[in-house]
Amino acid sequence: MTDTDRTTSDATAAAREAAAKVTDAATRATDEVRGAATDAAKHADDAAKHADDAVSETRDAAAAAASAAASAVSGAVDDAKATVDDMVGGLKSAAAQAKDAGAEALDATQAQAQQAYRTGREFVDDGVGYVQARYRENPGLVIAVGAAAVLALTLVIRSFGRRRN
Repeated sequence: MTDTDRTTSDATAAAREAAAKVTDAATRATDEVRGAATDAAKHADDAAKHADDAVSETRDAAAAAASAAASAVSGAVDDAKATVDDMVGGLKSAAAQAKDAGAEALDATQAQAQQAYRTGREFVDDGVGYVQARYRENPGLVIAVGAAAVLALTLVIRSFGRRRN
């Protein structure tokens, strides 16, 4: 293998490896965001179920109070008030859980996006450093490889344009 082929192979391998790593990081970030969103939706669904149960309990307590004697009315009102207070507390708790889950999902997403950016930036910096080192060794070769890459990219773009038409 000639030195030119080895340099081109090294550059190609480095670019493919960088692209694979960025793709893997983005895939992991997407999966974690999807999981966090699923968890948040599950918490919201659980909160809605708890609220429905609390409303059903309140309805049952009100029906029992209506059928009781007049002397039991004040006790039934106190029970209904306690049930409503419990329901309000339950709703507040469910809302706080949903808020916390959303905040956690946002924090996780932000951290993953920052990590993906840092990883991508490192790969780009490594690739630029590699190209600069090769340019110092043989500037003509690097310019020729760059021109060939631009030409290849142009041909690929044209071929896509022709297939659409």
